[in-house]
Amino acid sequence: MTEEATTINKTVPKFASFRPKLDPPPLSSPRGDSKLLNSRKDGQANASTVLESTARHRHRKHTRHEHESKHQRHQQFEGRSVEDTKSQATFRPWDEAANYVVDVSGDTANVKYGSLHSYSIPSFFRSGYGSILGLSSSLKIDRQLSNEKHLFISNPDKSRYLKRDKAVFAKVGRGRETKIKPITPATELLEHHGADFIPIDGGRSKKRRRVDDVNWSSGSNTEDEQHHYRSIEGKAKPSVDAEDSDIEFNEDTSDLGRTMLLTDEVILQKAALSGKVDSEPTNGVAWLDLINYQEQSLLRQNLGQRASAAESMSIADIKLSMYEKALNVVKEPEYIERLIIGMMQEGAKLWDVKKVANKWQNVLQENPNYINLWTKYLDFQQTNSANFHFDELREAYRRCLGILHVAVLRVEDDVARHGKLITIQLYLLLRMTICFREAGYFEQSVAIWQVIFEFNLYRPLGSGNEKIAPPSSEKLRKSFEDFWESEVPRIGEEGSAGWQKYCSHGGSPSESKTDEPMATGSHMSQIRNWHKLEAACNLQSQQPARTIDDTGEDDPYRVVLFSDVKEFILNFPTSSYPNLLSTFLAYCHLPPLESTPESLKSWWQDSFIRNDSLYGFEKILYPSDPLELTTGRSTTDLFDLPLSSYAVSIDSLFAKYDSWFSAFHFQKPEYKSERESLDYAWTRRVLRTLVDLGIGDDDLAEYFLAFEYNIMPSTAKKTAKALLKKQPSNLRLYNAYALIEFRAGNRSTAESVLVAALNLSRTLDDNAQRETILLWRTWIWELLDSAGTEDAVKRVLTVPAMEVKLDVSDVLVNATACLKVQKALADGRDQALSLGNYRYAVFYSECLILLEYLTNEEKSHIDATLSSYDHLFQLFTTRLPPNSLPHELLHQSRARLLYYHTTRTRSFKPALVRSTLTDSVKRFPLNTIFLSLYAWNEARFRIDDRVRALVHDVVLSAHANNNSSTQDIISHFFAVYVELRRSPTTGSNIHSIRGVFERAVDSLCGSHSAAMWKLYFLFECERGGLQRARAVFYRAVRACPWAKELYLLAFERLGKEMSIGELKGVYEMVVERELRVFVGLEEAFEEVEGRG
Repeated sequence: MTEEATTINKTVPKFASFRPKLDPPPLSSPRGDSKLLNSRKDGQANASTVLESTARHRHRKHTRHEHESKHQRHQQFEGRSVEDTKSQATFRPWDEAANYVVDVSGDTANVKYGSLHSYSIPSFFRSGYGSILGLSSSLKIDRQLSNEKHLFISNPDKSRYLKRDKAVFAKVGRGRETKIKPITPATELLEHHGADFIPIDGGRSKKRRRVDDVNWSSGSNTEDEQHHYRSIEGKAKPSVDAEDSDIEFNEDTSDLGRTMLLTDEVILQKAALSGKVDSEPTNGVAWLDLINYQEQSLLRQNLGQRASAAESMSIADIKLSMYEKALNVVKEPEYIERLIIGMMQEGAKLWDVKKVANKWQNVLQENPNYINLWTKYLDFQQTNSANFHFDELREAYRRCLGILHVAVLRVEDDVARHGKLITIQLYLLLRMTICFREAGYFEQSVAIWQVIFEFNLYRPLGSGNEKIAPPSSEKLRKSFEDFWESEVPRIGEEGSAGWQKYCSHGGSPSESKTDEPMATGSHMSQIRNWHKLEAACNLQSQQPARTIDDTGEDDPYRVVLFSDVKEFILNFPTSSYPNLLSTFLAYCHLPPLESTPESLKSWWQDSFIRNDSLYGFEKILYPSDPLELTTGRSTTDLFDLPLSSYAVSIDSLFAKYDSWFSAFHFQKPEYKSERESLDYAWTRRVLRTLVDLGIGDDDLAEYFLAFEYNIMPSTAKKTAKALLKKQPSNLRLYNAYALIEFRAGNRSTAESVLVAALNLSRTLDDNAQRETILLWRTWIWELLDSAGTEDAVKRVLTVPAMEVKLDVSDVLVNATACLKVQKALADGRDQALSLGNYRYAVFYSECLILLEYLTNEEKSHIDATLSSYDHLFQLFTTRLPPNSLPHELLHQSRARLLYYHTTRTRSFKPALVRSTLTDSVKRFPLNTIFLSLYAWNEARFRIDDRVRALVHDVVLSAHANNNSSTQDIISHFFAVYVELRRSPTTGSNIHSIRGVFERAVDSLCGSHSAAMWKLYFLFECERGGLQRARAVFYRAVRACPWAKELYLLAFERLGKEMSIGELKGVYEMVVERELRVFVGLEEAFEEVEGRG
């Protein structure tokens, strides 16, 4: 070997922080250096090849040394100097160049994929038995929690008490097992003696290393001054921060570091629940707690991540066996019903469709009196695509309603039980009529509601001005049959007078109508445009026809005979009329009344009911301007959430589109599609009839004016004056009329109405005078939105005045006047609380907060005002639970003031807005006002992904942890909406959006949501491709076999993608499942296929 070769030192990878002065490169190896640099410039793959080759060379060398005996290695180095060893070493060309270069330009693919290319990362092995240079010797790399991208550090000496759960569904970190390469013996370090780097490996013996490496969890107690991160004193806080970007301390990992501790906690909780079941085997609550905890424990151990298919099946099998054991020992009927329902839900995940159907038949035969079992059976019957037939579903609804009717008659003396059964009866009525409408049978759906209203509200009077009783008498039903077959106008139709007037004065049918003829075109045109033909027929079939009408085609469903609806005649007590009204509003996709009970408000979150977006809401999720999908959210998007869920108040009933959330925003005509199945003119006439009958009292009258203003604004003023003429002392109608004038831009007229109403209230009784706070609150907010703070301050100071005037120029703003108003408002609030009138107590509190906000010298600071809201929450909590309606109204009031402050003031703290809204979301996770405002506030930040975290950790988790039977769909719609509106620069892409959709349709509430499936299909059509859209289409019609709208999507969106044979298969599926078909395509397909 030449002397020149012996002077070459082997180059070793070095830390960036330790850069010794390099020797001049040898003259004989410039070609090797230029080759390496040129290969790096040519591409990343060449560099990775060199590095991988070097790694393989090192690996072969280590392997060779590992097979040598200790004696041979001793002889190899014995009697040799370091210089002799180095002089005899041979090197390959790639060892002569530097092992890294500085790449200034970078690789754009790293940004795109979020990490380096796996083939570009050289292989390397750590030494030091898990120690980190610069940290305490007691801190080691946690090999169970570490993965390819992150390192986690822990103290093994303090973790010996932790054990892993060996259950089938328990995982730690949900990652792959990492195989640890054996550490190179320390004797090999002798060959590096005298080199220009410091070896990390220690000099301990191989036996000691094996003990430390394998049995580290049972090591001795090491004296460590720092707290262990799993201890009760908090997370570990290393004294030295890691400078290596690959290292991440456990104090930065909020969940993974606690996985093993959570496992112990889960085991203890399971043991406690199991012990309670063993000690009380007949306790239904104990069994349900134990069964429900199985899924919660998996969620906690998986740190909120979705369970795999195998895990879900394992949990379902475990829960099914638990349900069966519980049913053998539990005797209380209430818990038997819940246990059977749970057993059937878990069994549906494991059994085939035929077995599930047979099991349902056996369960219903053995337990025919459990009403909730029938509702769950209807869920199965409606979603069983393998054996779905609409006539069988209709018969199932009829049987269930018949059983409910008998049960209601048996418990008339039990008020609580009777009310519960009436609520279930109303729910089934709502589900049935919506299902009929979505299957295409619009006329029958509307006719059933006409039967319900006519039979209950217009029943003929007897001699004592009392309704004829009993409702089940043959005489009464024969009279109603005569009324129906006479074809006189019924409720909701023009010229209707009701069954009662028909019995006393008779009547005649309205003039005959003629349906417009359909221009079908050629056979191929009929096939390609079938969705348009069906849509045109929908518009003509929104109400039942008469036998005298010319309906064109021979359609037996256009005319609804008495025999078609006689089995759905239901009698409801007068006390349940308000709930009947709320049910009708849900049927019409309208927001609930403010006075709607909480038990009924959950229907507005039901996936079988909230299918509003089946008709036209895709325009909101998919804007016409493609730039809106790439530039992120704007302020106008704040109020565009398709499905809303919040406490309806006067603010949302008469809200401006650009200033607050409107309860009727998406009921406007511009947001409806051509296939809309609701006739809002018919709905308006029904609501007006109910107002005239006094159903719903002042709540419905106020609600109806809001509906009129949003749907038909041209007639709103006239309607308000007509209602005020009938009820001249109704202050809520005066307030609604003033708001209509404000929205029309007539401020002076609106203020004149408010002045007249306030002065009129002085002559009314005490109950009416308490409603004046509603007028004051409206006036103050309208001045804030239009005139500014100065006029609003002067107006609020006139609250205690004996006589109200329009001119407030002479009002003095001073401390004395403020204290006087403050005392008057506080007294009014306390009085309302003592009387239990919480709605007006909220109004008094809000006016008090507005006074404080407006009179604050530093209006840019809202901290003090928000603190006053905290005091109000504590005050209301002493009388009401924190999740009650008044609390929600107070939170919405705070959110509105916060939004007003952020839009009118330049200087505000986004962190304060975030923390305030987070508090509201945690208390009311399904309130879309708080969710939308939170997303709007975070739109300005493009770094932290707080919205996704909020949706995952709070909104969806709140629903996942809720074991009730409510089919909540709002949370999933919000998650989809946020992801669709997210800019690609903040991490949104087609895969993340598809993942949110998949999570929604895989959930219990979203799996049978026709609206969610349609939005998923439209997303794939627009951005995913027609092949994916085709797959989603078939999944959708399998999950929601009753929804005709989904079948029409194949002809509308996939007409060019699908062949004639495939379109024929879709059409035959519609016919086979007995859905409504207006225009038959049998001849068209036969003709087209005959021509080849």
